[in-house]
Amino acid sequence: MAEQTINQRKAVELLRSGKTINGFQIHLNEDKVEALDAFLLRKNGVDLPDHLVFYDDESIDFGDDADISAEDFAHEKLVRVLRAEVVVDKEIADWVSQGNVNVNQLLTNLMKDFYKNAKATSMLALDDKKPRTMRG
Repeated sequence: MAEQTINQRKAVELLRSGKTINGFQIHLNEDKVEALDAFLLRKNGVDLPDHLVFYDDESIDFGDDADISAEDFAHEKLVRVLRAEVVVDKEIADWVSQGNVNVNQLLTNLMKDFYKNAKATSMLALDDKKPRTMRG
């Protein structure tokens, strides 16, 4: 018997009613689903792209969100997360893939150490904390 094809809305309907979507092929159309339904679909193996997720910001209660201040960052209650794409050669990629190094921790430590050294050698302008160029 061939797999029946359904869209993401029908898949949500089935999952909410306690049924499985195994045996169905999910054909994604342009219908958006709510964020909680997107979680349900993804949890059940449906690779739903972000542009098909509808967020109703008006219905979200932000009342219990804590206010974030500059002081929270200064006292390291919160940290900023940077995302970067690092291009490496095959030898380094192989070394990293062996699991011998935590890349996030390595890059964090390298940046901290570089910052401390740059600050100690006056590569940072003390007034605006921006790096100086090699020319001054």
